Amino acid sequence: MHSTPGTIRREDVVLALAYAGLTWLLHSLGITATGAPAVPSLEPWWPALALAGSAVVVLRRSTTRVMVPVSLLAAVALLLAGAAGGFFLLFEAVFSLVLFGTAKAAKTAEVAVLVLCAAGGAAAWLAGGSFADGVVALLAGAMVLLLPAEWAGNVRKARELAVSEGARAAAIRGAARDQARLAAREHELELAGARQEMARELHDVLSSRLSAIALQSAAALNTADPALDREVLAHVRRESVAGLRDLNAMIRMLNAGEPRALAGDVGDLDAVIAGHRAAGMDLEWNNALPGGGEDLPGGTQAAIHRLIAESLVNAGRHAAGASVRASLEEVPSGIRLRVADDGGTEEPQGNTAGTGTGLPSMRARAEQLGGYAIAGPEGHGWRVEAFLPTNGTGTVENEAS
Repeated sequence: MHSTPGTIRREDVVLALAYAGLTWLLHSLGITATGAPAVPSLEPWWPALALAGSAVVVLRRSTTRVMVPVSLLAAVALLLAGAAGGFFLLFEAVFSLVLFGTAKAAKTAEVAVLVLCAAGGAAAWLAGGSFADGVVALLAGAMVLLLPAEWAGNVRKARELAVSEGARAAAIRGAARDQARLAAREHELELAGARQEMARELHDVLSSRLSAIALQSAAALNTADPALDREVLAHVRRESVAGLRDLNAMIRMLNAGEPRALAGDVGDLDAVIAGHRAAGMDLEWNNALPGGGEDLPGGTQAAIHRLIAESLVNAGRHAAGASVRASLEEVPSGIRLRVADDGGTEEPQGNTAGTGTGLPSMRARAEQLGGYAIAGPEGHGWRVEAFLPTNGTGTVENEAS
């Protein structure tokens, strides 16, 4: 048995008083459990027994382990004293044990009352020699023992079902909260991805062009050759117009929510190369792709354009006076892009710090097409190398060496 934590309830006090009152009423009316007391010496004590047995009923919820044995003892003593009130206490002891006891105690009690009812009926039949006596004893046992056990068992199951349903409802509410948090987290990740993509687009569209304009305008300011001035300014204007065009396209895309065509293609690289040369860069350019790469898919051409443009801007910004070699070549299952410088001989002019998105953007562009992009020191200079697959497999193992 176990004790159910809690305070004494008013309904249990009322029940205890009712049991005491019924026992007194039956005794005053001369209604007894048996014709004569089985233990006459207990008969004078029936008021005290009834009072003790009824009083502990108030503990049936809070201290079941005390209430059940005391009620059983009082019930048996009252029945031996001939008091009919013992049946009420016996009924209540079984009911409380099954309803408020532990699961094991309740199950044991239900089995025990079945055995007791059967044993009582058999004993009455054998003792009296009459089958009718056995049936009467069996029915009496069922009313006093089996009925409260089954009644309390049904109430207990209903209570446990209610608790289970409450836990299930709480679990459903918890799952709904978790789902809402997950959806919010997914939304935050989508926003972060969108911001990252937008930052990459802004960098690729504007940063390289503005950096090229800065380098070329610096070259124009440092030369006294009018012809070179005009050539450099022509490249500055071309980059400015192209940058405005790309910016307008991006603004339209953001307003409409529709993807735009990627800016830049292989055909534009000659102008990019010419602009850097006009700005004073010692640049060796070799496009060994069949047909110059103009038959490549638009996404691949845009990636090539952005990788080379960003690499040349970085070389001009961080390795002033360097000799730069840029090349495109066809390799098994793809295209290899390479831009390398020898480190330069001049101190960089102005602030060379970037946004920190250039190299990650180049890697992301290559990886989106199933390739790779790497960058790092080579000798005294810097090297950028990328592989872009053209067979759709993205296999880069053989080309990485």
